[in-house]
Amino acid sequence: MSVVINISKTYYKPIQTYSKLFASGASEKENLAYLVGGCFISFVAEWPAQARLAFTNQQPVDELMGAILLSNLFLLPLIFYLISMIVYFFAKIFRSDILGLEVRLIIFWAYLAATPILLLVGLVEGFLGKNFQYFIISGVWLSVFLAFIYSGFKGRSR
Repeated sequence: MSVVINISKTYYKPIQTYSKLFASGASEKENLAYLVGGCFISFVAEWPAQARLAFTNQQPVDELMGAILLSNLFLLPLIFYLISMIVYFFAKIFRSDILGLEVRLIIFWAYLAATPILLLVGLVEGFLGKNFQYFIISGVWLSVFLAFIYSGFKGRSR
C-alpha cells in the first residue's frame, strides 16, 4: 500500500495500520527507507526556521542549511538506531519476544507518520519563532509520536 495512505490511516487507525505493516513482513530495507524519509521531511521542516534565523542574523542561509543537513540526514538516523536499541534492551528485560527488526519498524514508522505535524512545528517556528505556540505544537508532535510507538507495540501484540 502507499506510504501516504498508510500515514493517513495511522492517524485514525494506528493499531490496524501497524498490524498490516507487521503482516506484510518487516524488512530492514523498508525500515531504513521509513527512517530516511522521516529524516528528509524533518530537514525540510527546518527550512522556515533557518530562513528566519539567516534573515535576522544577516548571514547566508546555505551555511545554516548545511549544518541542518548534516545533523538530520547523517546523525539523526544514528540516534534513532540507538533509541531503538535501548528500547529493544528494555523489551528484553521485561521478557518480550519482540525482534529488533520489529522495534525498528515501530519507532521508524512512528517518526515518519508524525512528520506532518513536524512540518507544522517548522512553520510555526519559522513564522512566529520559539514562543508559546511553538512549544504547544512541539508537545502535540511529541505526544503523537509516543502514541504511535505505543500503538505499534499494541499492533505487534495482536
